[in-house]
Amino acid sequence: MYTTSNLSQKVESIAERDYVTLPEDTLVAEAAKVMRNKDISSVLVGSKNSNEAVGIVTERDILYRVVAENKGPFKVILKDIMSSPLISISEEESVKDTVLLMRGKHIRRLAVKNGEGKITGTITLMSIVGNVPSNNVDLADIELPNDVARREATKIICPYCHSEFKDKAEMSKHIDRIHIGSGLLEGDMRRW
Repeated sequence: MYTTSNLSQKVESIAERDYVTLPEDTLVAEAAKVMRNKDISSVLVGSKNSNEAVGIVTERDILYRVVAENKGPFKVILKDIMSSPLISISEEESVKDTVLLMRGKHIRRLAVKNGEGKITGTITLMSIVGNVPSNNVDLADIELPNDVARREATKIICPYCHSEFKDKAEMSKHIDRIHIGSGLLEGDMRRW
């Protein structure tokens, strides 16, 4: 189980340092190839003028905003599908604050910045879960506010899609399967 000490550790200790920033005029098809070759599920998008990251494109963005809309990945550029502005967190913040920010914004990835405002990495819900010292992770304990988690008769609600579950174990499986699991670009065809 994720303990209080794990939740209080700093983001910098588990941030993923191997991130990629591509120019905003990069074709979606090229970005997908980079994601596949680097085994990453998102790329940061850099401004054409300043080269500073201004957005992010994820596998889900490609699937929902290009594939599902019948747009050609060789015609659409990252600027057209990126999520912007780029939401970030200080590397000095706690893992708990990171999870709360992700939940509040309904996102699963954040850019990590140092004290000077420079991006030093990214953090994902998967990178948080992957750094849990136990194989028996109950994501509901991470996701739910303490007062909600303590009440026995409460409805358990997914912090991402707001689906209701009968217990924390069921919600944890749902989060693993739907919100953290592999995507179509990784060959997962379960939802298609």
